[in-house]
Amino acid sequence: MNILVTGVGAIIGYGIIESLRLHDEAITIIATDIFEENHGKYTSDFFYQVPYTSDPNYENVITKIISDHKIDLVFPGIEQDLYYFAQHHSKFNTKFILNNLQLIELSKNKLKMYDYLEKNQFQDLIPTHTNLDFASAKELLGVPFIIKPKISYASKGFHIIRSEVDLESVSSEINEGTLFQPMVGSVDEEYTIAVFGDGKGNFLDSIILRRYLAASGASDKTFVIKNDDALMKSVKVLVELFKPIGPTNFQFRKEGEKVFLLEINPRISSSCSIRTKFGYNEPVHCINYFSKNLELIIFPKKEGKAIRYIADNVIYE
Repeated sequence: MNILVTGVGAIIGYGIIESLRLHDEAITIIATDIFEENHGKYTSDFFYQVPYTSDPNYENVITKIISDHKIDLVFPGIEQDLYYFAQHHSKFNTKFILNNLQLIELSKNKLKMYDYLEKNQFQDLIPTHTNLDFASAKELLGVPFIIKPKISYASKGFHIIRSEVDLESVSSEINEGTLFQPMVGSVDEEYTIAVFGDGKGNFLDSIILRRYLAASGASDKTFVIKNDDALMKSVKVLVELFKPIGPTNFQFRKEGEKVFLLEINPRISSSCSIRTKFGYNEPVHCINYFSKNLELIIFPKKEGKAIRYIADNVIYE
């Protein structure tokens, strides 16, 4: 089987490769990234540096790679690639790991997602406002509160505002697309939940991790949670509403038994390699579901914790 993984310079992309390497079947992994030097380049079998998805030549480059290597399945490794292939997948002669297209579209814009969930009476929303000054935000949300762009990823543009001075210091980033929200829960009660949707309102496998975020926006320390009724009740409502297909990631915070949805990522997330080590191998699930139409092989989830650290991949020349 020949598999293309894009964005392998990012933790999701090379995490997908790491998980695929644990599959019993012989797999040839072709990898792409916008940067020539990256970790995924040296864990794949073939690597190509490619232009940005916004480049007019991107389609031609990917078409040639798919043709030359007879690609059976494509894993978009980063959000930008996911959005591109969601829109243009019909142009390519292969299969893609793509979620429900409505969910992918809504996930681009946090305000549109909020409005959609509010319209559908989802109960676990964080109150969200736009166009506030410090005084009105303090009155509505309390202090501290947070601001973030309606379109962003990996915590980019996220700020905790504790005073009017804090808000003024990031005033150049604030516009009509800036979201104002109260601080909910604590860093000790943040969760990332992966499910594998069947496209009919159910999921076939899942795993819950309590996590601490690194500055990059990826999980830094994670702890496997065997079960959490409040979290999974909220997840089930969302799965019934969106009917996700394949890898889907839900992020929450808790205050006691009250849960608050942070965001939904309709793709494999940065915790992919961690989940694999605890018995939830999303990339292998994808092979069986998207490429072979096989039932998923569900493994018991191991208990434990994972701590990420910086390592060196030295290539001698």
